[in-house]
Amino acid sequence: MSTRRLIVTFTALLPAAALAAQDDKQTDAGVYTNLAGADRPIITSLDDGYAGRFQMGGAYPFDDSYMFGQYNGLRDENLALIGDLRWQEFGPGEYWQVSFSDLGLDTREGRLTWGQTDRMRLELGFDSQRQVRNDSGKTPFRGSYNQVLPGNWVSGVTTADFATLDTALRDFDRELERNALSAAFSTRLAERWRLRSNLRYEEKEGHGDIGAGIYINGASADAVLLRKPVDYKTTEFDLGLEFAGERLHLDGELSWSDFDNDKNALTWQNPYANFGDAVAYPAGTGGLSLAPDNEQLRGRLVGHYVFSQTARFQFDGSYALATQDQDFLDYTANSALTVSEPLAVTDLDGEVASGTFNGKLLLTPWRGFTAEVFYKLRDRDYDVERNGYLYVRGDGADQPDSEETVYNTAHDLTSQTGGIKASYRLPLRSKLTAEYAYEEVERTNAAVETTEEDRYSLTYRIAPLANASARARLLYADRAADTYNWDQSYYALLDTQLINATPDAQRYINHPLLYQFHLANRERYEGALDLSYLPTEQWSLALNVLWRYDDYDQSRLGLNETETLGGHGSISYAAGESLTVTAYAGIDRYDGNQGSRAFRGGQEKNAFEIFPPLPQASDPNQTWELDASDQTVTVGAAINWRPADEYEVAFDYSYVDTTAEQQLYTQEGNTDLPDVDTRLHHLTAVGTWHVSDAMSLQVDYQYYDFESDDWSWQDVQAATLDKVLGFGQSNPDEDIHYLGASVIYRWQ
Repeated sequence: MSTRRLIVTFTALLPAAALAAQDDKQTDAGVYTNLAGADRPIITSLDDGYAGRFQMGGAYPFDDSYMFGQYNGLRDENLALIGDLRWQEFGPGEYWQVSFSDLGLDTREGRLTWGQTDRMRLELGFDSQRQVRNDSGKTPFRGSYNQVLPGNWVSGVTTADFATLDTALRDFDRELERNALSAAFSTRLAERWRLRSNLRYEEKEGHGDIGAGIYINGASADAVLLRKPVDYKTTEFDLGLEFAGERLHLDGELSWSDFDNDKNALTWQNPYANFGDAVAYPAGTGGLSLAPDNEQLRGRLVGHYVFSQTARFQFDGSYALATQDQDFLDYTANSALTVSEPLAVTDLDGEVASGTFNGKLLLTPWRGFTAEVFYKLRDRDYDVERNGYLYVRGDGADQPDSEETVYNTAHDLTSQTGGIKASYRLPLRSKLTAEYAYEEVERTNAAVETTEEDRYSLTYRIAPLANASARARLLYADRAADTYNWDQSYYALLDTQLINATPDAQRYINHPLLYQFHLANRERYEGALDLSYLPTEQWSLALNVLWRYDDYDQSRLGLNETETLGGHGSISYAAGESLTVTAYAGIDRYDGNQGSRAFRGGQEKNAFEIFPPLPQASDPNQTWELDASDQTVTVGAAINWRPADEYEVAFDYSYVDTTAEQQLYTQEGNTDLPDVDTRLHHLTAVGTWHVSDAMSLQVDYQYYDFESDDWSWQDVQAATLDKVLGFGQSNPDEDIHYLGASVIYRWQ
């Protein structure tokens, strides 16, 4: 069976000149970026030599949006102010700078800097962000932290019985706003000593979404989707001291952070009519805990020591202590349920200590040869008292018997990596680099106590001509795990009474044949090729190719294998300052195969029978397998043209098309799930008329077209699923035009 899976990525390509400058950096697929982008003012070459620049105007998006306006503050069909200011003055031994942008939007930010050259620097700033998400859904719940249903609500066993649901549904926003204030200070204490400090305070408010349920058994919950209120406050402070000697350089820092959540619980009225009068509508109430308040104190020391011209040692170490002692919530949010056993303790009073160390010894024993010996450590240590909690499952019944006590579990981890890297320069301006690394990871309360991995890589870089370079890289990694203890999480979580009352063949949470991919044996093969060519001073070309294959050869269920293939190319033309043209194209593909087994509880949970009739967990005919393939095609071009001294035009176009395919194999046959296609067109055009050296007029236009047909949202209403009261949100389909006009004024 073909075993391919594709993950969608969007990669911005480097021009060939920048690619050629990269020596040993690995080229890989990039992370997602905001495709809509922010409407930032164009800074032209005329700004050089001026002390200040002010831009003022208006902008209008011709429709509401949540994809185009997700991060750029242009979510609403309203006239917005374009406001941007940059002003700086440099005097003898002293300077100051002012920068404000997006003054008319929710994404405004500003910075004021004053300093004395090579002596002191003071910086004050603010930064606002606004994120909007899909708001096409509706909810019948009213309220924020205590969400209730309207008085005429008609309950039922399933969502189909909610007779007044349609009239109860209301629109709601899913928006998050961040507002931050910051201050930074640095000064030179002496010739070799510098002191710095930073303070940042941030408030985050708005609403997200969260899933919740009322149940006795989580496999059959009465589920709801809720608006999740957010009211966070975060304070961060650090103090650093730097020493720069002739051979020794040290940079130490102490930092402190405090997270404060205004509320610690979210409750909702149960819309269903199950589990008895005390739990069903209208008396039933469910509850969820929200992120707890916490603090962290961290110290970090970075530095290097130069032994000689041929030997240098670099290091970077840190130690952090995170604490959390917020009071626990009651066992249930439903006061009608019986709770006879109190909490074991009133708060966690827990600490987690995290330490890291990276050390490198760099050697150049002879000309053309370099070696690097490195060691990395990552350690996480829980200092939390282990207690048993007889919690009320899903607010669905009275407190259970003592045998159903569950325990909090620590997850200590120690990761150590050591290795050597050697490089040798060869003819034709080429270099061969070989690297070996050995990693060992030890975990507690995990299915595997220890994993070991050997990694080998070989890189060859050549620049036979001044205008051409190539780099090829091969990698092989082999990770081996200890015996997979599939019952470890079961023993760590549950009480001895329940364990002893459970048959041996049912003492597991994940199926014994289902291996967690980050703990399973794995072989990795990887190859990369980067080419760069500058045929003339005006032209540059680049090509990047990456292939990766992961084989989880000992996994019978779970993730079995994945394969990644990506190719990207770009071409650029620059005719001085009057014209630059760039075009790029790329394709990314990530294929994979995974499997699991469908079974119920009770006798059907026995996973070790070999004689028929087989229970479901032992029956290979209950195994399902999924082949998934996602593919992304990216095409784009950008043009900057100055046909005359008075005029400038700029065009930027990007096209992204993704396709996700899934094929499911079961004992009943093969099923092709509907494809999920997503398409984006985004065009930006900017025209500038320089009326004079001091004044310019600018017009901005954007066209944004985004469409998705995700089948999991298509025609899914709030009551489509029997046991999930959802939002009924629709697929995004946006066709947005944006127009802006502004005046730019500069002064000496």
